[in-house]
Amino acid sequence: MEYFIFFLPIIIGAIIALINNPTIDNNVSKFEDWLSYQKQKITPYSGKINRFLNRPFLWLALKIKDWTNNINHAGVKSGLRITSYLYLGGLFLYLFVTFAILIAIFVMIGIAFWIYDKFFSNSPSTPTFRNNNSSNRQNINAIDYAGLKGKKIYSGTNWFNEELKGRVDEKGNIYNGKDWITEDKIGRIDNDGNIYQGSSYLNEMKVGRIDNKGNIQKGTNWFNEEKTGEIDKNGNIYKGTSWLNEEKQGRTGK
Repeated sequence: MEYFIFFLPIIIGAIIALINNPTIDNNVSKFEDWLSYQKQKITPYSGKINRFLNRPFLWLALKIKDWTNNINHAGVKSGLRITSYLYLGGLFLYLFVTFAILIAIFVMIGIAFWIYDKFFSNSPSTPTFRNNNSSNRQNINAIDYAGLKGKKIYSGTNWFNEELKGRVDEKGNIYNGKDWITEDKIGRIDNDGNIYQGSSYLNEMKVGRIDNKGNIQKGTNWFNEEKTGEIDKNGNIYKGTSWLNEEKQGRTGK
C-alpha cells in the first residue's frame, strides 16, 4: 500500500500525459497563475511561516514551471508538472506536520516546566539578570531590563548627531515629541515587554515585544515575529537581526 501511494503521482501524471486534454492543460496553467499571485501577495511579509514554508514552496513550484517550459508535448508537460506538484506538496505537508508536532512537544514541555515552577518550586519564576552596578542578581522584568521606564529616547549613532525623539514614562507609555507641549502618545510597553501601537486602549494593537534579554521582536505573535534590533543594558539601541549586521540607531537616557 505504501509503494502504491508513493508511485500514485507518477501514475496520475502518466494518465494525464496519455489523455493530452486541453482542458487539463488550461487548469494547470490557471493553477500556476494562482501560484504566481500568491508569491507576489506574500512578498511584503516576513513571518516565520512565510520565510520557512510558503516562500520555499512557491519558489520551487514556480521553478518546476520554468524547468518544464521547453517540453513541446502539452500532455507530457502537464503530466510532469502535476506529478512534481504532488510530490512537492507531499514533502512540504510532511515537513509542516513534523514542525507542528515539534512545536506541540515544546509547548507541552514549557507547560510542564511552568507547572513545576509555579506549584512545586520555591525559587522565583521571574528571570534574573546581573545588575550593572552590583555583582548580586535581582529579579527584573523585560521593560526594566531594557532600561526604558522613565527614559528619553534619542536617535543617532553618537553624541554629535543624536536627536531627542520621545520618551517612555514610568507606566510604560510611549510618547513622540521633543517636549510635553508637542508630544503625543503613540503606544505603550507592558511589564512583559509587549509593544502596543495606539493612543489609548481602545485603538491599540500589538506590533512587537522586547524580551527579557533586550531583543526587539516585530510581530503580533510568536509565529510571525522576527528580531529587528536590540537594547543593551547601557540603553544603546541597535537595529539588526544579529550582532553580525547590527547597527546603532540611538539610545535611551535621562
